[in-house]
Amino acid sequence: MKKVILLSLLPLTAMAAPSLKGFEKTYQDWDLICNNTGTCNMAGYQEEGDGSEHPVSILFTRSAGEQAPVSAQLALLPEDVGNKTAEIILNGQSIGAIQNISEEGIAKLSEKQTTELLTALKGNADIEVVFGEFKEKVSDKGAAAAMLKMDEFQQRLNTPSALIRKGQEKHAVLAPQAAPKIQVAYIKNPSKTELKRGEKQFDAVLALLRKSADSSAIDYCLSLHDDSEQKTITLYSLTQGKVLAEAVCISGSAAYTGYYAVMDNKLSKVEQVLEDQYTFAYYDEKLNALIVEGSYKSSGLAESWYGHEAAWNGKTFITTAEYTSGSGKGFIGSAWGGLPTFVSEINVK
Repeated sequence: MKKVILLSLLPLTAMAAPSLKGFEKTYQDWDLICNNTGTCNMAGYQEEGDGSEHPVSILFTRSAGEQAPVSAQLALLPEDVGNKTAEIILNGQSIGAIQNISEEGIAKLSEKQTTELLTALKGNADIEVVFGEFKEKVSDKGAAAAMLKMDEFQQRLNTPSALIRKGQEKHAVLAPQAAPKIQVAYIKNPSKTELKRGEKQFDAVLALLRKSADSSAIDYCLSLHDDSEQKTITLYSLTQGKVLAEAVCISGSAAYTGYYAVMDNKLSKVEQVLEDQYTFAYYDEKLNALIVEGSYKSSGLAESWYGHEAAWNGKTFITTAEYTSGSGKGFIGSAWGGLPTFVSEINVK
């Protein structure tokens, strides 16, 4: 009997050769999220537990490279945007108005505002954001530690381009790293088929999928074994005589994940099982490639979200993107969307 392979979906680049590894780390009220190209995003929020119904966030972004500038943005809730203007008060003094806040609540800060905020955050910074009738604070707790870690990751410590521990050392800083090129399969004439409950083929495929599920796993797919949850099974054509079968793994008000397995196109056996971290599959119309994507929440209201993307390369599904929302802190879903920890360049073969 052929053993079913459980795919962990590590980037092939990580298996082939050492490369820069992205990460995320929280320092009190600040998140630092860096990716495999050397770019870092540092997001700060209101102080933990301040009970505000009007959250604010400031995001600093810097690429690798000695001359790379730092850019900054402000985020408000869309419903708090009002007249699309705001003002930042830093240590009791205005550092200027913020104009043209988008309908999504995002606005770019000026170079002067960015520099003054970064300088103040090295020590004690009292940051107030005034918008409409509201005045909210962005915490300075953890900002200096996050900046220090960013400098360390980008190899800037003790050099003139460091944010917080400047020096005159002449050693090279981290250069921007090219996103790994990932070859994915071109699927000629992609097709999507639904098997429905009551059909003989549905029952046979569902039995194979249930048999392939790891019942010892902590996050065991309960919905896969619940007849009331399994109405259809979707089949996506791949290459090499394979199809991807999609069924329900977990279904609930707070979360949904699919159960994905690679089968032979005769639907006689399960050959590979994807981890249950994906929520939908689709064909990329430009690439003619099959992509699976998914996200899951860590815990609590508006806490961190994590997302993954993978594509069929002709033999298996390979990770093409990983990202996180950061802490969120009052922003449902995220203040900044998905901040990447792994990015790639997808090429079709």
